[in-house]
Parts: sequence; C-alpha cells; structure tokens
Amino acid sequence: MKKILFAAVAVMAMAACSNEDVVSRPARPMIGFDNAFVENSTRAIDLTKSNLNDFSVYGSVAKNGSEGQIFKNQLVKKSGEKFLYTPPQYWVDNATYCFAAFAPYTNAKWSYSTTYAENGTITFDNETAEANQDFLYAYQTRTTGAAITEAPAPVSFTFNHMLSRVKFEFTNGFAAANNITFRVREATITNLHKSGTLAVANGAVAEAWSVADNTVVENVENKNVFAKNFGDVNIFEGTAPEGNIIAAGAKASSEHFYLIPAKATYNLTFKVDIIQAGVELDTYNRTATVQLDMQKGHSYVLRATLNANNISDDKLNPIEFDVYDVTAWEQFSDEDAEDINIPQNN
Repeated sequence: MKKILFAAVAVMAMAACSNEDVVSRPARPMIGFDNAFVENSTRAIDLTKSNLNDFSVYGSVAKNGSEGQIFKNQLVKKSGEKFLYTPPQYWVDNATYCFAAFAPYTNAKWSYSTTYAENGTITFDNETAEANQDFLYAYQTRTTGAAITEAPAPVSFTFNHMLSRVKFEFTNGFAAANNITFRVREATITNLHKSGTLAVANGAVAEAWSVADNTVVENVENKNVFAKNFGDVNIFEGTAPEGNIIAAGAKASSEHFYLIPAKATYNLTFKVDIIQAGVELDTYNRTATVQLDMQKGHSYVLRATLNANNISDDKLNPIEFDVYDVTAWEQFSDEDAEDINIPQNN
C-alpha cells in the first residue's frame, strides 16, 4: 500500500492512542505542520510531495476527563517549504491530543462526520469526483508532559491512500505476418459505485468501505452506480504511434482513475477499430465482465489480449486458398508441329 509521510512541526494527540511525552516551558508553543512527504505514484493525479498543496485537520484535546475539539476541517496550506494555518492553536500541559488529517482540502469530494477526531464516518462522493481524485487519510496522537519547556517535536503523519487505482491494458495477440493492427477506444466501466462510507474508530479506518450493492451487473440503471469512460487506450512505452495503433505483439494502456474499493462484478465495454495492412476495416463494440475484490491503496490492471477469437462479433475467418483444378494439356498433334530448318553443309 502506498504511504505518505507528513511531519508536523507541532503535534497532535489524544486518549486511546500511542503517547509521547513532551517536555515543557512557560511559553505555549504553537501546533504547526511542516515537511510534507508523499510516496510516489503515477498519473491522474496522484498526490506526491511536490504537488500536495493542502490538507485538512480535525483535532481534539482531552484533559481531566473532558474532551473538546480544537480543529474542525482546518485548512493547512503549503507556503514555501512549510504548511501553515490560521488562527494558531497551542499546546497545553498534561493533555492528550488526537488528530485526523485528510487530503486534498481544495475541491474535496470527501466529508468527515465526527464529534472529535478519533471516531467518525468518512463519506466519499466518487461520482462528483469523476473518479479523478486521489484521497488520503492519516492519524496521529501526542500527550504532553507536566510542564512544556521546549517546543514539541514534529508530529509525523503517515498518509494512506483510501481508494483503489484502476486502468485498462490491451495487447495485440496477432503475429506481424497476420497484418492485423487495431486501436481501442472508449474503455468504460459501466457500474461503478457512486459513493461509499468508511468508519473510523480510535483513529483506525475500517478494512472495507461500505457501498451500495452492484453485484447485479445487468442493472446499470441502478441509482447507486455510475459509468466511467477511461478514454482511448493510448499510453505506450516510448513514443505513441500515429493514430494510437497497437501493432502486433504490442500493448497499450488507458489513463488510470480512482475507484471506491469493493468486491463486485463490473461491466466493461470498449470499441475496437480493426486495421488490415493499413486499411481500416470496421469497428466492433466489445463487452466483458470482471470480478474484483479491490483493497485500499492497491492498483489494478484490467488486462486483455485481443486475437482472432475475440476481437470482433464473430471469430475472424482466415483467408484460405485451394486448388480448384488444373486444366488438361492439349495433346501433341501434327497440326501444332513445326519443322526445324537445319542448314545444309557446303
């Protein structure tokens, strides 16, 4: 599972979490954030250290048997090499802090229903996100000591990807001698989950998302599902060929998108333009189903090899040759004889 490490200049903690003692000083150090790091991913658009510009924090403080919320969907924004927010919050002694962090903040398609930070329900709207938004979650705690004499050490957030990444990949299964190439267009999953919820208990997220049922693959009109067009399959290793044509033995991929992880049967559709010796012959609409048990933070490739048995509506029939007949030789006859004129000796 891809992980994302976030260090915070000041810290956050709370009851029911791993505790760290903080030495004290009279001036109250501010709770802050710094040094964001995101483990690398790929395209469309995976959150990384270089492009993560903001995140949201929910934070609670507990002391003397009472608990209160000090951060609620607090924007923490990158400024130079630091992450800043306003107004500032400060550490107090003999207290336990808990912090839940979510990314991205800008144009977020998630929400968090919580009284305090450590328990709540995450909801993600993937239809509105158009399956195009990476979604991260992190949780951390800290307990302060009897007296704060120094600014607490940074809190380290380890962000995890809460969704699954999916892409299509197609291989040309014909031999070069077959003279068959093709392009694949409009690769689509027709029955994805629109939204899902994820429970958080004591800072830990549930293993599985709760989603509406879509196991009946024919029911594409179900209000709880939507279709996502992954576009043309045109990502090649190296330079893409003109017209995105997949040559014999070659493979090409689609863009990847983010799906709510679930165990279900999914409907796939795509179009195949068949080309023979450079001449475009026809376009076929192909359908398939695939069973996936997707997990958070995992990437999945929907892979297929197209050949004579599955590229068109009917199995391709090879061009065959036969000898119908060989006409009989005409018989030798005097009518077709020619005399040879041999020169005489002198």
